[in-house]
Amino acid sequence: MMLGRKRGGLSLPVSPGALLGAIGLAQEQGAAPVRLDLFVDDSLTPALLAYAKEAFRPQGAAAELGFTLNIMSYSDEPVWVDEEAALTVLLADSSVATGRILSEALGSQLLAVVVTAAPARLERITREQGHEIDPRFLVAADEEIEADERFARLFEALGEWIVRRLPDEAFALARALSFVRGPFIASAIQKTALQNAAIAAVFFLPGADMPLLTLNQIKLFLLIAGVYDAGLDRERLAQLALLLASGLGFRALARRLVGLVPVLGWAVRGGVGYTATVAIGKAAQEFFERGGTLKLVAESLTPSVLHGKKV
Repeated sequence: MMLGRKRGGLSLPVSPGALLGAIGLAQEQGAAPVRLDLFVDDSLTPALLAYAKEAFRPQGAAAELGFTLNIMSYSDEPVWVDEEAALTVLLADSSVATGRILSEALGSQLLAVVVTAAPARLERITREQGHEIDPRFLVAADEEIEADERFARLFEALGEWIVRRLPDEAFALARALSFVRGPFIASAIQKTALQNAAIAAVFFLPGADMPLLTLNQIKLFLLIAGVYDAGLDRERLAQLALLLASGLGFRALARRLVGLVPVLGWAVRGGVGYTATVAIGKAAQEFFERGGTLKLVAESLTPSVLHGKKV
């Protein structure tokens, strides 16, 4: 197993070249430009309109990141959907043109989605107009929920929809739009944790899985850092080492548990590989989202075996 150069007394179980490659991949993912067109129904309620203005406010230096947001309004006349947009969002209420705009966009092989806080009324209107909305391209909220919570759930659902339907553009959109950020990070953590669970389960030699597991955790950390537009300097590398130290502690726990139940060793290793990666991803998200001392976060993740205590 190749070990990296020590930093602050910790040794990363990956080569410097692999680390630089992961950094380059993260930078490449953030370089692709993306454009989103937002069409706002003139009949939208003032409360939802105000919420949407904040939700679609670009985060950080969005223009420098290659993100473009075009905002237009529409009423009862269809509008032209530009094929240059990666996604067209129709923030709809009671306009009779909504269903037709969506139908024409989808018919032209363009990706569009209708977002509404009044699905029952919109369903009735589009049915009367002969342009019923395909549920696959509709994001709606429960009308029985109070407005603030309903709007929050509505945009969380839109963020999840974007992450599912636009995998290539989701990273750039997560950097620019706060409501895409949470769903994107949750998806990235889940995918990486499942990968690491599979890797940990199939390796039989102690420590043989460590380079692959750690490299995946590095990529996850860099991805989350990139979403928050956090540069990777000496301080960030030290933070990365602390997180990876907590991951090493989880793997020490896995080896100990495998010794206790060798018949189910593959399941134990896989479960710990999954849990460790989820914990590290959430710790990184917590740090970049709310700030604080990453050392304390890492220590809270580190199993007691790392401190010489019995499990």
